[in-house]
Amino acid sequence: MTTQMQNRQAAPPVRGSWEAMLAEARQLAIRDDERAGERYELLISRLVKMPAERRAANEGRMQAMLDESLLTLQSFLARRNRLEEAINLQADRIADIFDTDAQSVWNERRAYMLSWLGRHDEALALMAQVQAQTPWDISLRWQLFEMYRKQGRVDGMAGLIRNLEGLLENLARGQIVPSEEAISVETLQGLVRYLKMMQAIEQGEWQAAYDFFVEAASISEAYKENWHQLFRLLVLNGESKLANRALNREVVPASQGFWRGLNGYYQGDKAGSKVEWEQVTKIPVEELLMRSAADWILAHYYLGDSKRLGLQLSLRLIENMRQNRDPLIIALAGLGWAIQGEFKPLQMNIEFAISQLRGSFNGNKLPEFNWYFFRDLLPAEEFAKIEHYFETPRGRGK
Repeated sequence: MTTQMQNRQAAPPVRGSWEAMLAEARQLAIRDDERAGERYELLISRLVKMPAERRAANEGRMQAMLDESLLTLQSFLARRNRLEEAINLQADRIADIFDTDAQSVWNERRAYMLSWLGRHDEALALMAQVQAQTPWDISLRWQLFEMYRKQGRVDGMAGLIRNLEGLLENLARGQIVPSEEAISVETLQGLVRYLKMMQAIEQGEWQAAYDFFVEAASISEAYKENWHQLFRLLVLNGESKLANRALNREVVPASQGFWRGLNGYYQGDKAGSKVEWEQVTKIPVEELLMRSAADWILAHYYLGDSKRLGLQLSLRLIENMRQNRDPLIIALAGLGWAIQGEFKPLQMNIEFAISQLRGSFNGNKLPEFNWYFFRDLLPAEEFAKIEHYFETPRGRGK
């Protein structure tokens, strides 16, 4: 690339141009400035009036701007819990604006927001429609299953598993040909076992759940090194023996140590759990994997975090994340302050964490396994003030 080309590419957009308007909206959105919504609304209102042929010109330059503006504004509104506005945004024009792929993303997001509003039948119908249009999308199948599970819709869960098994049978017979985007047969087979594991857990069939995950891990690389998907549920539901067997497969020391300690803690072995957590706290921060950072932080918290090392790491991670901040780490920072007796940041951090979840369409409450940590470590009166921010375990737990 020549210096002349580099300079031309690095040049700022022309003042007043479409590109300049979009760049300004992006910067405001990054700063979470309320004016970002106004800028995106202005862009959208102008771009939707433009003939589709003009938006498609120059390799779809204007169409790409419209797509980005709509999807970003939808996320911006969701983050602020303005869900009705996000659901109804350009509702009468979306089918004419988006191509098939963009419509699938849009409708998937709408399904989540409908479920957050308690409009579960609408949400499930829309999500099932999106999933049927993209049969090879493993994430959508899992999300639809989760929606059925959280609503206690046993028939829906079973039907989705049967549908997936039918897809695999047709593949084996050569009756259908996978698309270029299709995932491997092994991954689909692993997903069947994983969903059966979750179904067994809902029915309290713990040994069956364990066996299904063993099968999933032996079939698919997607589960081979993700035993936390099983042992967390076993620990939190008091299935200590099976949990220890699953924990033996965990290769990350911080994760194995924290959860083995928690397993003992729930069984009344306070001394043993303390030993496990102390071993975790001795692991140097620089040796941690990102996926085990929360476990390292929690080990400190359950020990009282007298030196504030867990809190310090959570705050450092938030600072380093900048834009894509992990909601769990944000919430854990609030918990860290509360453990130190400073309760004011707790609710603020939790609300910010949930806004991040909404903005990425990953939920409108903190996942249920977080409920246990906050329940364990906060005074009862303080936990009562924030419990509504969590997906509460349905009749399970210690």
